[in-house]
Amino acid sequence: MSTSLTSGAIAAGEKSPVFVSWIDFHGRSEGIARTLGIREWSDGGGTGPLPLRYLRLWTSTWKYLRSQKPSAVIVMQPPVVALLAVRAAVGKNVRICGDLHTGTFHDPKWKWSTNLVARLLGGSNLAIVTNESLAGKVRNQGAEALVLHDLIETYPDVDSLGAFEDPALTYLVRGSYALVPITYSYDEPLDELAAATHLATDISWVFTGRAPKDFVEACNPANTVFPGFVSRDEYLRLLGHANVLLAPTTEEETMQRAGYEAMCAGKALVTSDTDVLKDFFGESALTVSPEAERYASAVLEAAHRQAEFEKRITELRTDRVYEQSRALARLSEWIHGDD
Repeated sequence: MSTSLTSGAIAAGEKSPVFVSWIDFHGRSEGIARTLGIREWSDGGGTGPLPLRYLRLWTSTWKYLRSQKPSAVIVMQPPVVALLAVRAAVGKNVRICGDLHTGTFHDPKWKWSTNLVARLLGGSNLAIVTNESLAGKVRNQGAEALVLHDLIETYPDVDSLGAFEDPALTYLVRGSYALVPITYSYDEPLDELAAATHLATDISWVFTGRAPKDFVEACNPANTVFPGFVSRDEYLRLLGHANVLLAPTTEEETMQRAGYEAMCAGKALVTSDTDVLKDFFGESALTVSPEAERYASAVLEAAHRQAEFEKRITELRTDRVYEQSRALARLSEWIHGDD
């Protein structure tokens, strides 16, 4: 479990807003909380069967919120159980904002609860989503929705981060590589990604996270790297040295955390040709259908035109930061009760 105080330097016990996430760490939650100057409290629930972890999380959430008596709560969604736990802890007199990730609407494990989440966030509450299409779905259920993308900022220069923690990764900078930060989830075309590693052999492929055994075995062993879960600084090193970032999805309404990170780092980006991603990134990224041949050719093209795409996405970042500032101002007004 981690509890972080943001730049607001809120004293312990002071009645103030808080961002609750049932995960050990999530960059979106941390970034939004830090920018708003509120507490960010996260807990992954430890190990063991899911019901046991949820029981621990319900208990820890209850204890934390009852002790803090927050003036408002933002809670990451899914799971809907976290929203229910927050509501049980703070009662009906404290406003709740749900940060609705795309899985709330599309993940087979949680889409059954979409309407319930929207109803719980009705009245004086609020839902945050990442695009207008999802906002429309929330509003159709009678809840207020605010479109807010992941925090877009400028990442530190990779040279300031020093050498890789894992010396075995150092060789990557002597060639070209594509960084693919995925979660091996329902909306990621794993078969196509594995096949792409066999088609684009002039570049290395770096897949972060806990890769399933069958995926590892399906990839080309000659040019794929699996560093596993890495520290935040190590991830920024991998990102900073990468020639291209690949952010794949098969879901139409999914925004990509990796795509935001490419913008923050000013990196060449390949992502999926969905309407929401094409609308957000425009000509600053290569958007292709989730097919092995398309991924392979686009990664090679983006690496070849690396400087051009880095310039485009850095220029777009300026516009997106301005849009983001307006959404954050609206959220700040809501969370501090200035309606």
